[in-house]
Amino acid sequence: MDDPMNLQPSTSDDSNTSFPEQEPYAPPLKKKTSEMGHMEAELRLTLEEIARLQNALAESNMKNTALQASIESQPSRIEGAQILKPVLQELKQPIHTIQGYIDLLSNESVGILGTFQKRFVERISNSVNHLDEILKNLELETGEIDDENRIYSKDFSLTSVVEETLMFYTELLRTKMIILKVEFEKDDIDITGDQEKIERMLNIVYTNCLTAVQEEGIVSLVLKRLQGKKPGQVLISVQSCDHDSPKSKPLPVILEEFRDLEIKLEGFGSPLKDLVKAKTLVEQMHGKMEIFSIPSSGSLIRVRLPITS
Repeated sequence: MDDPMNLQPSTSDDSNTSFPEQEPYAPPLKKKTSEMGHMEAELRLTLEEIARLQNALAESNMKNTALQASIESQPSRIEGAQILKPVLQELKQPIHTIQGYIDLLSNESVGILGTFQKRFVERISNSVNHLDEILKNLELETGEIDDENRIYSKDFSLTSVVEETLMFYTELLRTKMIILKVEFEKDDIDITGDQEKIERMLNIVYTNCLTAVQEEGIVSLVLKRLQGKKPGQVLISVQSCDHDSPKSKPLPVILEEFRDLEIKLEGFGSPLKDLVKAKTLVEQMHGKMEIFSIPSSGSLIRVRLPITS
């Protein structure tokens, strides 16, 4: 029996005795879950802030791009005229041509119109004039109205235009056996201007003289350069007389007193409102138009145009 008071170490072999290994310390599961949720919330807020800033940046870039495009899309006056020039020419030049032919029909210079035909021509004329007004309003909005003469200007032979426009009245000249006296310069007169407007003006002037003159009457046509004028000018003069030597002196006619009137004065073949239209066309080209009545004989119209209108 062993002595209970014996404190001597046991002689048995305890070196192989193993102790259980200790696991690393782990915090409570509840605490770890709380920290993860907090980090996720912060990350979510951060991502939302980044997204908001990206949207704000994108919106700002869009505004800047739009502003830059707006600034770049507003060309200068000269650049705007260069852009609009071909477009306006394509639209307005045919309109001017149509208006010229409508003037021929309305004045019955190429034949007498019936009541129905007159109404039809008037409707076409009103529609074309309305379209012309729309284009003029467009020019006003774009600031190009002051450059209209420059936009439609081109170099051409005024001598050829005067002759070719007169060809429309060949049948009338033959039918009434009108004596046509022509005084042209030897060389062609070249000018820079709106050819369509000059043709319309000539149609009205020719119609006025050729329809008013009596059979075997005389129409004198003069085209020449005016000497000593700076800048250079040309003169177109058309006179109708029922006999060779009119006894009365030409009397000036003030068209403003007869504006919009359909009446015809003695010796005039066109209504006064058409002569007002012709005078307006000349003034738009920076020219001058003078109208005279030759009592008991006919009329005289003088048109002065600059070489470069």
